[in-house]
Amino acid sequence: MLVKDLLRKIDGAIPFEWAEEWDNSGLLVGSPRSPVSGIALSLDPDLESLNFALAKGCSVLVSHHPLLFSPVRRIDTSFGAGECIAFAMKNDIAVIAVHTNWDSAPSGVNAVLAAALGLEELLPLVPSDRGARGMGAAGKLSSPVRCLELGQKIRETLNLSRLNFYGDPERPVERLALCGGSGAALWPEALNSGADAFFTSDVKYHERLEALGRGLNLFVADHGEAESFSLDALAETLSAASGREVLVYRPHRPYPLVFD
Repeated sequence: MLVKDLLRKIDGAIPFEWAEEWDNSGLLVGSPRSPVSGIALSLDPDLESLNFALAKGCSVLVSHHPLLFSPVRRIDTSFGAGECIAFAMKNDIAVIAVHTNWDSAPSGVNAVLAAALGLEELLPLVPSDRGARGMGAAGKLSSPVRCLELGQKIRETLNLSRLNFYGDPERPVERLALCGGSGAALWPEALNSGADAFFTSDVKYHERLEALGRGLNLFVADHGEAESFSLDALAETLSAASGREVLVYRPHRPYPLVFD
Protein backbone atom coordinates (compact mmCIF):
# COMPACT_ATOMS: atom_id res chain seq x y z
CA MET A 1 0.00 0.00 0.00
CA LEU A 2 1.22 3.49 -0.87
CA VAL A 3 0.54 6.69 1.03
CA LYS A 4 -1.91 7.76 -1.68
CA ASP A 5 -3.85 4.52 -1.11
CA LEU A 6 -3.93 5.16 2.63
CA LEU A 7 -5.16 8.70 2.03
CA ARG A 8 -7.96 7.37 -0.14
CA LYS A 9 -9.00 4.89 2.54
CA ILE A 10 -8.90 7.52 5.29
CA ASP A 11 -10.96 9.81 3.08
CA GLY A 12 -13.55 7.06 2.70
CA ALA A 13 -13.94 6.76 6.47
CA ILE A 14 -13.39 10.36 7.62
CA PRO A 15 -13.71 12.52 4.48
CA PHE A 16 -11.25 15.39 4.37
CA GLU A 17 -14.04 17.54 2.94
CA TRP A 18 -15.59 17.42 6.42
CA ALA A 19 -12.75 19.62 7.68
CA GLU A 20 -13.42 23.28 8.36
CA GLU A 21 -12.28 25.77 5.70
CA TRP A 22 -9.64 27.24 8.02
CA ASP A 23 -8.20 23.81 8.79
CA ASN A 24 -5.19 22.05 7.26
CA SER A 25 -5.94 18.33 7.24
CA GLY A 26 -4.51 15.75 4.84
CA LEU A 27 -0.96 14.89 3.74
CA LEU A 28 1.31 17.65 5.07
CA VAL A 29 4.76 16.11 4.68
CA GLY A 30 5.93 13.33 2.36
CA SER A 31 5.16 11.79 -1.00
CA PRO A 32 1.86 10.12 -1.99
CA ARG A 33 3.98 7.53 -3.82
CA SER A 34 5.89 6.38 -0.73
CA PRO A 35 5.17 2.86 0.60
CA VAL A 36 3.40 2.40 3.93
CA SER A 37 5.44 0.15 6.22
CA GLY A 38 3.33 0.91 9.29
CA ILE A 39 0.99 3.52 10.76
CA ALA A 40 1.52 5.42 14.00
CA LEU A 41 -1.03 7.77 15.56
CA SER A 42 -0.54 10.68 17.93
CA LEU A 43 -2.34 13.77 19.14
CA ASP A 44 0.52 16.07 18.11
CA PRO A 45 3.11 15.61 15.34
CA ASP A 46 6.07 16.44 17.57
CA LEU A 47 9.56 14.95 17.66
CA GLU A 48 8.59 12.43 20.31
CA SER A 49 5.78 11.11 18.09
CA LEU A 50 8.03 10.99 15.04
CA ASN A 51 10.71 9.12 16.98
CA PHE A 52 8.04 6.67 18.13
CA ALA A 53 6.98 6.10 14.52
CA LEU A 54 10.60 5.58 13.46
CA ALA A 55 11.31 3.16 16.31
CA LYS A 56 8.21 1.13 15.46
CA GLY A 57 9.08 0.96 11.77
CA CYS A 58 6.15 3.13 10.73
CA SER A 59 6.59 5.23 7.58
CA VAL A 60 3.37 7.15 8.31
CA LEU A 61 2.45 9.29 11.31
CA VAL A 62 -1.19 10.30 11.48
CA SER A 63 -1.76 13.12 13.95
CA HIS A 64 -4.91 14.84 15.09
CA HIS A 65 -3.34 18.29 15.18
CA PRO A 66 -1.72 19.55 11.95
CA LEU A 67 2.04 19.97 11.75
CA LEU A 68 1.52 22.98 9.48
CA PHE A 69 -1.41 25.20 10.31
CA SER A 70 -0.77 28.82 9.39
CA PRO A 71 0.99 29.89 6.16
CA VAL A 72 4.75 29.35 6.42
CA ARG A 73 7.19 32.05 5.28
CA ARG A 74 10.38 30.25 6.28
CA ILE A 75 11.41 26.86 7.70
CA ASP A 76 13.98 26.91 10.50
CA THR A 77 15.00 23.31 11.08
CA SER A 78 16.56 24.02 14.48
CA PHE A 79 13.29 23.97 16.42
CA GLY A 80 9.53 23.56 16.34
CA ALA A 81 7.65 22.59 13.19
CA GLY A 82 10.72 23.09 11.01
CA GLU A 83 12.72 20.58 13.04
CA CYS A 84 9.85 18.08 12.79
CA ILE A 85 9.58 18.58 9.02
CA ALA A 86 13.32 17.99 8.59
CA PHE A 87 13.19 14.86 10.77
CA ALA A 88 10.21 13.45 8.89
CA MET A 89 11.77 14.08 5.48
CA LYS A 90 15.18 12.69 6.51
CA ASN A 91 13.56 9.50 7.78
CA ASP A 92 10.93 9.16 5.01
CA ILE A 93 7.99 9.53 7.37
CA ALA A 94 4.81 10.87 5.81
CA VAL A 95 2.77 13.09 8.15
CA ILE A 96 -1.01 13.16 7.76
CA ALA A 97 -3.39 15.32 9.80
CA VAL A 98 -6.94 14.25 10.62
CA HIS A 99 -8.19 17.30 12.47
CA THR A 100 -11.62 18.91 12.24
CA ASN A 101 -12.88 16.17 9.93
CA TRP A 102 -12.43 13.89 12.97
CA ASP A 103 -13.86 16.51 15.33
CA SER A 104 -17.10 16.68 13.36
CA ALA A 105 -17.37 13.00 12.39
CA PRO A 106 -20.41 11.06 13.64
CA SER A 107 -18.00 8.83 15.59
CA GLY A 108 -15.37 11.51 16.23
CA VAL A 109 -14.01 13.47 19.18
CA ASN A 110 -17.28 14.94 20.42
CA ALA A 111 -19.25 11.74 19.87
CA VAL A 112 -16.65 9.78 21.86
CA LEU A 113 -16.67 12.27 24.73
CA ALA A 114 -20.48 12.41 24.78
CA ALA A 115 -20.83 8.62 24.81
CA ALA A 116 -18.32 8.28 27.65
CA LEU A 117 -20.25 10.81 29.72
CA GLY A 118 -23.56 9.09 29.02
CA LEU A 119 -25.26 11.85 27.03
CA GLU A 120 -28.49 10.93 25.25
CA GLU A 121 -30.46 12.48 22.37
CA LEU A 122 -27.23 14.00 21.05
CA LEU A 123 -27.26 16.98 18.69
CA PRO A 124 -24.35 19.05 17.27
CA LEU A 125 -23.84 22.62 18.47
CA VAL A 126 -23.05 23.67 14.90
CA PRO A 127 -24.49 21.28 12.29
CA SER A 128 -22.21 20.49 9.37
CA ASP A 129 -23.09 21.51 5.82
CA ARG A 130 -20.51 19.03 4.46
CA GLY A 131 -22.17 15.75 5.40
CA ALA A 132 -20.58 15.27 8.84
CA ARG A 133 -22.39 15.57 12.16
CA GLY A 134 -20.97 18.98 13.05
CA MET A 135 -18.93 20.76 15.69
CA GLY A 136 -19.54 20.23 19.39
CA ALA A 137 -22.42 18.30 20.91
CA ALA A 138 -25.21 18.65 23.45
CA GLY A 139 -27.31 15.98 25.08
CA LYS A 140 -29.33 14.98 28.10
CA LEU A 141 -27.98 13.21 31.14
CA SER A 142 -29.92 10.15 32.27
CA SER A 143 -30.88 12.09 35.41
CA PRO A 144 -30.10 15.56 36.80
CA VAL A 145 -26.82 15.83 38.70
CA ARG A 146 -25.17 18.66 40.61
CA CYS A 147 -22.30 20.44 38.88
CA LEU A 148 -19.98 19.32 41.67
CA GLU A 149 -20.78 15.66 41.07
CA LEU A 150 -20.74 16.06 37.29
CA GLY A 151 -17.28 17.61 37.43
CA GLN A 152 -16.00 14.65 39.41
CA LYS A 153 -17.51 12.28 36.85
CA ILE A 154 -15.96 14.16 33.92
CA ARG A 155 -12.52 14.17 35.48
CA GLU A 156 -12.59 10.50 36.46
CA THR A 157 -14.18 9.23 33.23
CA LEU A 158 -11.81 11.10 30.93
CA ASN A 159 -8.78 10.55 33.18
CA LEU A 160 -7.99 14.26 33.40
CA SER A 161 -5.17 15.52 35.60
CA ARG A 162 -7.29 18.56 36.49
CA LEU A 163 -10.61 20.15 35.63
CA ASN A 164 -11.50 23.77 36.34
CA PHE A 165 -15.09 24.71 37.12
CA TYR A 166 -16.74 28.13 37.01
CA GLY A 167 -20.28 28.73 38.19
CA ASP A 168 -22.63 27.36 40.83
CA PRO A 169 -21.40 23.94 42.04
CA GLU A 170 -24.82 23.13 43.53
CA ARG A 171 -26.79 23.83 40.36
CA PRO A 172 -28.34 20.70 38.83
CA VAL A 173 -27.42 19.84 35.25
CA GLU A 174 -29.96 18.11 33.03
CA ARG A 175 -28.39 18.96 29.69
CA LEU A 176 -24.64 19.19 29.01
CA ALA A 177 -22.93 20.73 25.97
CA LEU A 178 -19.35 19.94 25.07
CA CYS A 179 -16.69 20.62 22.47
CA GLY A 180 -13.36 18.83 22.44
CA GLY A 181 -10.45 21.21 21.93
CA SER A 182 -10.73 24.99 21.66
CA GLY A 183 -14.50 25.30 21.78
CA ALA A 184 -14.92 28.39 23.93
CA ALA A 185 -16.28 30.44 21.01
CA LEU A 186 -19.24 28.06 20.89
CA TRP A 187 -20.57 29.02 24.30
CA PRO A 188 -23.52 30.94 22.75
CA GLU A 189 -24.46 27.80 20.79
CA ALA A 190 -24.13 25.77 23.99
CA LEU A 191 -26.47 28.18 25.76
CA ASN A 192 -28.95 28.14 22.88
CA SER A 193 -28.98 24.34 22.95
CA GLY A 194 -30.58 24.54 26.38
CA ALA A 195 -27.49 23.29 28.17
CA ASP A 196 -27.01 24.03 31.86
CA ALA A 197 -23.24 23.59 31.56
CA PHE A 198 -20.54 23.53 28.88
CA PHE A 199 -17.41 21.34 28.87
CA THR A 200 -14.52 22.48 26.66
CA SER A 201 -10.94 23.85 26.70
CA ASP A 202 -8.96 27.07 26.12
CA VAL A 203 -11.55 29.47 27.56
CA LYS A 204 -10.40 33.08 27.59
CA TYR A 205 -11.15 35.43 30.47
CA HIS A 206 -13.82 37.50 28.74
CA GLU A 207 -15.46 34.43 27.18
CA ARG A 208 -15.73 33.02 30.66
CA LEU A 209 -17.29 36.20 32.03
CA GLU A 210 -19.81 36.40 29.20
CA ALA A 211 -20.86 32.77 29.54
CA LEU A 212 -21.20 32.97 33.31
CA GLY A 213 -23.12 36.23 32.95
CA ARG A 214 -25.69 34.37 30.86
CA GLY A 215 -26.01 31.62 33.44
CA LEU A 216 -23.91 28.95 31.69
CA ASN A 217 -21.69 26.92 34.02
CA LEU A 218 -18.27 25.99 32.62
CA PHE A 219 -16.06 22.92 32.93
CA VAL A 220 -12.61 23.63 31.45
CA ALA A 221 -10.07 20.87 30.78
CA ASP A 222 -6.63 20.77 29.24
CA HIS A 223 -7.02 20.78 25.45
CA GLY A 224 -4.70 17.85 24.80
CA GLU A 225 -5.94 15.68 27.64
CA ALA A 226 -9.58 16.00 26.60
CA GLU A 227 -8.96 15.21 22.93
CA SER A 228 -6.52 12.37 23.71
CA PHE A 229 -9.49 10.42 25.04
CA SER A 230 -10.66 9.88 21.45
CA LEU A 231 -7.36 8.50 20.11
CA ASP A 232 -8.29 4.85 20.65
CA ALA A 233 -11.51 5.36 18.69
CA LEU A 234 -9.57 7.12 15.92
CA ALA A 235 -7.06 4.26 15.84
CA GLU A 236 -9.91 1.76 15.44
CA THR A 237 -11.39 3.83 12.62
CA LEU A 238 -8.05 4.09 10.81
CA SER A 239 -7.31 0.41 11.30
CA ALA A 240 -10.71 -0.64 9.93
CA ALA A 241 -10.27 1.64 6.92
CA SER A 242 -6.68 0.65 6.11
CA GLY A 243 -6.63 -2.98 7.18
CA ARG A 244 -3.43 -2.25 9.12
CA GLU A 245 -2.65 -2.11 12.82
CA VAL A 246 -2.40 1.46 14.08
CA LEU A 247 0.04 2.10 16.94
CA VAL A 248 -0.98 4.87 19.32
CA TYR A 249 1.66 7.11 20.88
CA ARG A 250 0.82 8.53 24.29
CA PRO A 251 3.45 10.83 25.80
CA HIS A 252 4.43 10.30 29.42
CA ARG A 253 4.24 13.89 30.56
CA PRO A 254 4.05 14.89 34.23
CA TYR A 255 0.86 16.46 35.46
CA PRO A 256 1.04 20.25 35.81
CA LEU A 257 2.14 21.54 39.18
CA VAL A 258 -0.69 23.59 40.70
CA PHE A 259 0.05 26.12 43.44
CA ASP A 260 -3.03 26.44 45.66
